Amino acid sequence: MNDDAATWSARAREASRRGRWTEAEAAWREVLRRVPDATTCLELGTVLRRQRRADEAAVAFAEAVRLAPESATAHAELGAVHFERGEYADAVVAFRAAIRLRPDFARAYATLGLALERRGDYPGAEAVLREALRLRPADEAVRANLARVLKRQRRPHEAETLYRAPEGRVNPLELGRVLFEEKRWDEAVEALAAYRDAVRLDPGTAEAHARMARLFARRRRYREAAAAYREALRVRSADADLRHQLGVVLERQGAFDDAIAAFREVARQRPGDRRVTAALAALFRRQGDWAAEAEVYREAATVHPDDAELHAGYGLAVGALADYAAATEAFRTAVRLAPDEPDYRFELAVALGRDGRHAEAEAVLREAIALRPESVRFRGNLALSLGRQGRHAEAEAAYRDALVIKPASATLHRGLGVALYWQSRHDEAEAEFREAVRLDPAYARAHADLGELFEEQGQLEEAEASYRTAARLNPRSLRALAALASICATLDRHAEAEAFCRAALAVEPASARAHFTLWDALEGQKKYPELEEAARVVIRLKPDHADAHARLGRALSGQGRLGEAVVACRRAVALGPDVDRFRDELERALRATAPEGR
Repeated sequence: MNDDAATWSARAREASRRGRWTEAEAAWREVLRRVPDATTCLELGTVLRRQRRADEAAVAFAEAVRLAPESATAHAELGAVHFERGEYADAVVAFRAAIRLRPDFARAYATLGLALERRGDYPGAEAVLREALRLRPADEAVRANLARVLKRQRRPHEAETLYRAPEGRVNPLELGRVLFEEKRWDEAVEALAAYRDAVRLDPGTAEAHARMARLFARRRRYREAAAAYREALRVRSADADLRHQLGVVLERQGAFDDAIAAFREVARQRPGDRRVTAALAALFRRQGDWAAEAEVYREAATVHPDDAELHAGYGLAVGALADYAAATEAFRTAVRLAPDEPDYRFELAVALGRDGRHAEAEAVLREAIALRPESVRFRGNLALSLGRQGRHAEAEAAYRDALVIKPASATLHRGLGVALYWQSRHDEAEAEFREAVRLDPAYARAHADLGELFEEQGQLEEAEASYRTAARLNPRSLRALAALASICATLDRHAEAEAFCRAALAVEPASARAHFTLWDALEGQKKYPELEEAARVVIRLKPDHADAHARLGRALSGQGRLGEAVVACRRAVALGPDVDRFRDELERALRATAPEGR
């Protein structure tokens, strides 16, 4: 391997060690470009599996087999990815090839047994698993899988015997599980009682409690798993790993406060522990406690000040609190520590954009794109940033560049439609919005965009249909509800307009458009008491709202409360002395109160 390839290989291994799989993948691809050998293909395939990209991993492992057909490991890895994809026949072929090349390959025997079991070939699975157990007599996982295959062949007593076999260590936990599944309750209770006695006599058997807990957790019996972990901790109270696992099962059963307490104790024992930092941060994020999440990352970053991921996590948390200045600073630190990581630049650009600093965001996004030119997300956000600066022609070009990479993106077609709309190219904008909803019929925002376009062009029937679709897809779409109210009011369908207004105000009580339309709808139905209340609602929100006082005057006049109407109209004129219609309202109110004949 040349020096350049060795450098990329070291970078890939370091990224893998830190769990940064995207970076590791890119590095292994660089190695592969320089040294196209089976070992590199295997490393790349492993990283792809970590990212749950089994299809691409299969290609990498198949290439490893082609380059090194005598490599048992390559065949076994290909078999494993076939197994993950549910391609059990192909998995069987690959594992058999691995065993042919290495007859003592215990792991290949074990996974081949699982593949045969999935195909319903229980006798074949049994034979293979027995060979795996012969090679690894202490492998409890193989023993458990063989026991399961025996039980599926209705031979539970043989499964029990397997756990009692002299060549294997008697495992009270597994034996108890078999007895439970056979509904031999007395014997199972006896086995577990003996197990607990062993724990009391030998504190070192706390590990057995932990194994029982892991078994319960795998079977999603989290309450029992938590109890078992607590028993283990009673013996080994300082075991941070056990306490971490306790936190995991507590979280999974929804006992979030107890989980947080467990993870905090681990953090006390191991300040800056990355696993517990991630667990605590995820818990607080799930609860919407962004401040607590930010504090977790801040504390961890004081222990590991050179860890870019911790600074980035802090940036995301404070960004969720709308502290964009702090988020910007955190992401700048992450970028400084990991200048080749484009995701940190992207998040920095997002924070800058949300802080209204779109020109700076644009510059950072261009840097991110230079590092990862194939990223549709980066290019889409660059287009968005350009649009927010009013540079719609450039935004159009950026969207088109992104669509070259991902032509079937509904989001990008909608963004392109917006850029075209702002250039008054309405026919082209309509075509892009239609393409967006064709690609994603449930895309409420694109339906609303179509509605707005039609509404501005006076095509109210088409606008209403589009807005109704948007509201059906997203019943809390303020934009769609308020627009539907306005269209219905324009068409003198005041009762419908009122209903849409009230729905819009339930989403956003301060929506000006919904309030104005509601006034029109109520007045159109001559519902003056309701109009009075609607006007007073706005006055309570904003006492100096001149339009609300003017509309209150009309509501009072409609109820015959002419003196009060005059007072309301005078207040409107005082707040808006240059508005002619307020003066007209006041004159009408005064005429109505004047004695007849005067």
